[in-house]
Amino acid sequence: MKRFDPRTKLALGMMAIASVLFAREPVSLLVEFAIVLSAVPLMGLGRKLLHSVRLIGSMIVFVFIIGFFFFDLQVAGLLSIRLFTLLTVSFIFFYSLDPQEMGDALRKMGISFEFSFILTTAMRYVPMIGKKVRQISDAQQARGIDLRPRIKNISNFIALLMPLLVQSFILADDLALAMEARGFGSKLRKSRKTYHITIIEYALMALSCGSLVAFIWWERG
Repeated sequence: MKRFDPRTKLALGMMAIASVLFAREPVSLLVEFAIVLSAVPLMGLGRKLLHSVRLIGSMIVFVFIIGFFFFDLQVAGLLSIRLFTLLTVSFIFFYSLDPQEMGDALRKMGISFEFSFILTTAMRYVPMIGKKVRQISDAQQARGIDLRPRIKNISNFIALLMPLLVQSFILADDLALAMEARGFGSKLRKSRKTYHITIIEYALMALSCGSLVAFIWWERG
C-alpha cells in the first residue's frame, strides 16, 4: 500500500469511505466492520487504533445513547458500528497517506498549490497543537491549577488558553518565515518526488470503482 502512487491511495481511500456511507443493510455493514477489523492487525496498526479508540470512544457511546433513546437498540448498534467503521477506515487511509503525499496527489490532480498547502499544513499542525495542549495542561496542573472538566474550573482554563494562543502565534510566525525563505510564491516550484501510476494501480482502481458501483446498486435494491 505504501508503494502506491498517492493518487491511487487517495482514490482507494475515498471509495472505501463511500462504501461505508452507502451501506444500508445491517449484513453489509457488519461485513464491512469485520473486514476493517481484520485489516487493522494485518497492517500492524492494532496498538495505534486502540489509542485512537480511547479518543473517539466517547463519541461512539454518545451516538449509541442518542440512537437508543430516539430509535431502538438495533438502530443504535448499527449507528455505532457505522461510525466506528467509518473512523477506522479514515484512520487507515490517513496513516497510509502522509501529508506530503496528500499534497502531491492533489497537485497532480490539478488542485492549486495554495489549497493543497493549506490542507497539508493543517494535517501536520493539528497533531502538533494537540501535543502542545497536553504539555501545557500537564505543566499547569503540576503548578496546582485544576484543569479537570468541571464547572467550577472554567475560570482556570485561561491558564491553558493563553499559553496555547501565544505558542500558536509563534508557530504561525515561524511558518511564515520558513515559507518566505523558501520562496513560497515562486512559479518555478517542483516536487521532490516523481510519481507514476502503474498499470496494476489503474486496474486496481477500476476494479474498486466497479465493485463500489455494483455495491451501491445492490444496496439500493
